[in-house]
Amino acid sequence: MAHQRSFVLVHGAWYGGWVWQDVLARLRGLGHLASAPTLTGLGERRHLERDRVDLAAHVEDIVAHVEMEDLRNVTLVGWSYAGMVVTGVLARIPNRIRDIVYLDAFLPKDGQALIDYVLPEIRPIYESSRASDLPIPPIPVTASGITDPNTVAFVEPRLVGQPWRTFFQPVKALTTRPDIPLAYVVCARTNPSPFMLRLPEMQADPAIRTAILATHHQPMLSMPDETVAVIVGG
Repeated sequence: MAHQRSFVLVHGAWYGGWVWQDVLARLRGLGHLASAPTLTGLGERRHLERDRVDLAAHVEDIVAHVEMEDLRNVTLVGWSYAGMVVTGVLARIPNRIRDIVYLDAFLPKDGQALIDYVLPEIRPIYESSRASDLPIPPIPVTASGITDPNTVAFVEPRLVGQPWRTFFQPVKALTTRPDIPLAYVVCARTNPSPFMLRLPEMQADPAIRTAILATHHQPMLSMPDETVAVIVGG
């Protein structure tokens, strides 16, 4: 199919590839190749290496997935924490990436860690897990703005503690942005939102496509059609 594209969707902290199921179905229904690998130590891979998993391991998860499936011209989508992951992936295999979408996600510079972007009121929680050498407990689903009881019942049992090293290890990013399309999408009802704070910076860059979704931090659950539209782009 001439219009067929390849999408790799990367989930955020505490979640797994399962969170993308509605978006995957829609992308595939449009004739695209689409996958959503689960990062090590999370989701159905929660039993693997949890005590030692760091950001580099999660970057390797996605690099290996792309290479083993021999995917090329990939639209790489990172949601939330996965903004760190896809940034590292882009640095490793830039020749395989067609474009990149930051979906209510961190967009770091080389040498920065997620903890560098965390809001001050949340940071002590992450520091405590680091000091105790324990996974970071999931943020309650309702705190993200989800109120639909069916969605809460779907999400809550599937959340897994996040290996703390993933939040503290600096990313190895490209120091010069490659000449590929980049999209920065924020969710208006994420509260508090470190992503909305950077929106003016992104809007000022003519090379970056920006968009706002009128929903909470899990747009793939609440607005799958709109999420697909913003991922596919123009």
